[in-house]
Amino acid sequence: MLTQAKPHQRKILLLCSVGGLLEFYDFIISALLAGYIATIFFPVDANINGLLAAFATFSVSYFARPLGGIIFGHFGDVYGRKHAFTVSVLIMAIGTFCIGLIPSYNSIGIFAPLLLVACKMLQGFSIGGEIPGAITYISEFFPNKKGVTNGIIFCFLISGITTGYLVLGGLKYFFPHESILNWAWRIPFFIGGIFGIIAFYLRKKLIEIPEFHPYLNPQQPFPLIEVIKKYWQISILGALLTGFGALIIISLFTFLPVYLTKILGYTSDNLIWISALFVFISALSCIFFGWISDKVNNRVSLLILLIIGTCVFAFPIFYIYIHHFIFYPMVLFVSALLVGLCWGNIPAMFAEFFPHQVRYSGIGLSYNLGFGIIGGLAPLILLSSIKWGETSIAPAYVLVLAAIIILLALLIFKHAIKPKK
Repeated sequence: MLTQAKPHQRKILLLCSVGGLLEFYDFIISALLAGYIATIFFPVDANINGLLAAFATFSVSYFARPLGGIIFGHFGDVYGRKHAFTVSVLIMAIGTFCIGLIPSYNSIGIFAPLLLVACKMLQGFSIGGEIPGAITYISEFFPNKKGVTNGIIFCFLISGITTGYLVLGGLKYFFPHESILNWAWRIPFFIGGIFGIIAFYLRKKLIEIPEFHPYLNPQQPFPLIEVIKKYWQISILGALLTGFGALIIISLFTFLPVYLTKILGYTSDNLIWISALFVFISALSCIFFGWISDKVNNRVSLLILLIIGTCVFAFPIFYIYIHHFIFYPMVLFVSALLVGLCWGNIPAMFAEFFPHQVRYSGIGLSYNLGFGIIGGLAPLILLSSIKWGETSIAPAYVLVLAAIIILLALLIFKHAIKPKK
């Protein structure tokens, strides 16, 4: 796929990818540990209410993402991709390490969840610049292979979830439940913080985009304003696409440990290891579908295929979890393909939505609005749909509704989908 790439290009792709893996692990580990965080920081009587509080904190971090996207996007367009892209991973490492230092609610009361919210907002601010920076940086280094190279980036990003599953599985294997609640829950955050700092030093070796020219427009010194004025339609579509992609990966994988154990009542620890395997398969499928998107050169058709696949498989997926759990490996495989079809294709679309001069700002705005609003609320939406709909299959309704909204958005904004250099 990248046999013609030069050695320095492969090195750049690897440095970007590894840093993304560590940063996404840092960000996602809180969701995977939501059951423990609910007990440690939100000790309420009703189990689902504690989970709602824990996921609300997770959502707050998503709301900080648009601000990170705006600030990192501005500096990335005006002063260069490299520096903005490098600082983001350091901020994430600091936020993650500090979470591991926070005392429990029983020790300092209300200050414990407040400190947790502050650290999660720092994480959200950081990742708001990380992923748009990765898409921009890699797409400009590999202009003719945007699909497969962004597929590799998202393969590593999603592998951060796999890493989180493995760490969670190791935690449960080596420590009893009480030890995890007392102190061992901090270990994943310390691991993430340390490796995030390593990623920062690795990323300092990146070079600037050779063709990069600072954004210089005396009449409009802020790239974001130009994005809002000239590219507002494609920004709205991009935000909706990102939200849809976030909902797919959160509902099918990130939300899954809580769904299977807290909602459906399954207790097998093997679920963690098997889920980790299929998250990794979904990561690999990002590369495959990214390669396909370069070959067919029709990313909209692949997006429509994703919409159809979501509508067809959403209800069978959750029905099997509820009534025929013995077949859940098959369900996880289908989920992995949907995630790969989504995140192997959509990032390259983003790179073509905006011109070079405002690309980082444009991707930062649309990507983070989608993830910040829809992705941030996704766990709460999924839990609330189960609670108020009084049915465990409610997440399937949410996914199908989201797919229909994306199809309508494509019809409304189809005139704005024109690849830009």
